[in-house]
Amino acid sequence: MTQPSRRIAAVEASADHRLFITWQDGGQNAVDMTGVVHKHPYFVALKDAAMFRQVSVVDYGTGIEWSCGVDYSADSLEALAHEQTEMTFRELRSWKREMQLSLNEMADIFGISVSAVKNYLAGTQSIPIAIQVACDAMRRDPAILYARFRPRAAGRPMGKRGTALSKIA
Repeated sequence: MTQPSRRIAAVEASADHRLFITWQDGGQNAVDMTGVVHKHPYFVALKDAAMFRQVSVVDYGTGIEWSCGVDYSADSLEALAHEQTEMTFRELRSWKREMQLSLNEMADIFGISVSAVKNYLAGTQSIPIAIQVACDAMRRDPAILYARFRPRAAGRPMGKRGTALSKIA
C-alpha cells in the first residue's frame, strides 16, 4: 500500500533559490532548488532571483507554480527535501540492520575502513554525502547492494578478488 501524497500548505522563496515549505500535516522543509534551476532547461527562467520569489501553492497543495508558469509537484519537492536531509547515525544503524550487514561487509561495500564505519555508526564523524546517496540507492534498488556485497567470515581479511582469505596451516 502506498502512502498518500503530502500536500503543501504554504511556500516561501528566498533569493538564493531556497524554498521554505510548510506541509498540510504541519511538517516543514527547507529545499535548495539551485541544482534544479541550474541543471534543468525547463527552469531557466527561475535563475532570475526576482522571478524565483514569485511562487505560490497550486491545485490544493499538490504542487507549486511560479508566475512564469513553471511548476513543481509536491512529490518532487518531498523527494528533493529527503535527498537534502543529512542521514543521522541512527538512520545509518537502521539501514545497516535492514540490509543485514556486518561492520566488515559494510566497510567492503563502501571501500572504507571498519574504523570509519564505526565512527559513522557512533555519530563521532559526519556521514559523507556519497555514502548517504549510496544507502538510499541500495534501499530503493537492492540490485545495487547485491552487485557489491561479498559475505565475510568474521576476522578474515579480504583477498584480491573480494573473498575472505582462509588460514594456511
